[in-house]
Amino acid sequence: MAYTSISEIDNIYSAQEKHKDVAKHSTAQQRKKLLERLLAEIRSNEDAIQKALYHDFHKSAMETAITEIFAVEFELKQFIKHVEKWAKGKSVSRSLLFPNVSASLHYEPKGQVLIITPWNYPFQLPLVHLVASIAAGNVTMLKLSEFSKHTNQVIKKILGGIFKEEHVAVIEGEVNETTHLLTKRFDHIHFTGSPAVGKIVMKAASANLSDITLELGGKSPAIFDKNVSLERAVKNIIWAKFVNAGQTCIAPDYLLVPRPLKSEIEQLFKKELEHAFGTNAQHSPDFARIINDKQYKRLSDALTDARSLGAQLIAGGNLDERERYIEPTVLSNVAENNPLMTDEIFGPILPIVYYNQIADAISFINKKEKPLALYIFSEDSKFSNHVIRHTSVGSTCVNDAMIQILHPSLPFGGVNNSGIGQSTGWYGFKSFSHERAIADVKLMPMSKMFWFPYTEKTFKLLKWMKKLI
Repeated sequence: MAYTSISEIDNIYSAQEKHKDVAKHSTAQQRKKLLERLLAEIRSNEDAIQKALYHDFHKSAMETAITEIFAVEFELKQFIKHVEKWAKGKSVSRSLLFPNVSASLHYEPKGQVLIITPWNYPFQLPLVHLVASIAAGNVTMLKLSEFSKHTNQVIKKILGGIFKEEHVAVIEGEVNETTHLLTKRFDHIHFTGSPAVGKIVMKAASANLSDITLELGGKSPAIFDKNVSLERAVKNIIWAKFVNAGQTCIAPDYLLVPRPLKSEIEQLFKKELEHAFGTNAQHSPDFARIINDKQYKRLSDALTDARSLGAQLIAGGNLDERERYIEPTVLSNVAENNPLMTDEIFGPILPIVYYNQIADAISFINKKEKPLALYIFSEDSKFSNHVIRHTSVGSTCVNDAMIQILHPSLPFGGVNNSGIGQSTGWYGFKSFSHERAIADVKLMPMSKMFWFPYTEKTFKLLKWMKKLI
């Protein structure tokens, strides 16, 4: 696979630098038409997208349709519907202190944007964030993962038929190409990936004081209450954990379950995993594979180490290196220093931790870095509210999992180690826009009240103003 050369990157960057004023002054209607063309191109290439994801992940056409294509088309429809309204800006309420000031917020493009995307959802993630950048009026360099080469080719074909490189350019490469990109001065950098790489991106951005959005990850817990529809909750966790073979940043990373439910939940996992994937998940048409040998080895080593140190196998555990296949696996009694309990798993392995008191479960969560997501399964709203009040996470979903990312009125993003900034929908438009404050003064200037020299009259005016606040 030919990567984008350093000289090509430099040429594209220069062309986009010259073109960003043109993009900035495009109308919302013009951007909407581009998004409509993009939607039409994706719809006409759905078969090609599904085939590409199968080659990269052994991902089923249905799973691609749900998790990759639908997510992008849904985002496009939201932007097509709202971009003209969002781009207009809005008036804000008047203040008694400023009776002659008309105040408003104006949304303008940040300018030159770099989007760096990962391999786990190689169609969804690049396109969802690109949609927001285009809608906001930016020029964009879209750096794709080197591990999803088949999907990359489809993306290049789709975008190349709509955009000139001076507006939107696809960049392919590894560490050298990404490192070179990060030496450039961008107005905004949007990165999705691990916290470790996120720190490198943030450090590079700081050299130019570039604005930044980081979508990272972490160990997202799912906590069960004793008052729960256990069978329904287990089925929900199985879908959320094992879709895309667990390679999802907001997948449940481990379960916290009341100890009295131990026997029942373990039997349910055995039964429901067989219902989901049959007696041999390797033959299931619905179960994906690990993206590459490096990730397979990381996961298989952690699983082997956990079992050697006494982890109890509840379900799964079979491996096939040739296919990079890891069976949907559920464990308990995993050592706390094992990578499965210290690092984000990002694979089809699910540890269960049993707790006695809710305070113990909350303490277990809070000892770790703040996660990207938290899932609560309970029929008792007091339990859910208690957990929400005593934890800090990017997003929370109660009695379901992973659907919060699709809600059109909610932002997606982490907190601290799991991310900085927000994305998707209106929040994505804001992320790629500068929210500019406009104070339009009518009649006399407000500052006239404080002109030099300061006098007793100035003091009285200040005293009067303090009564209004």
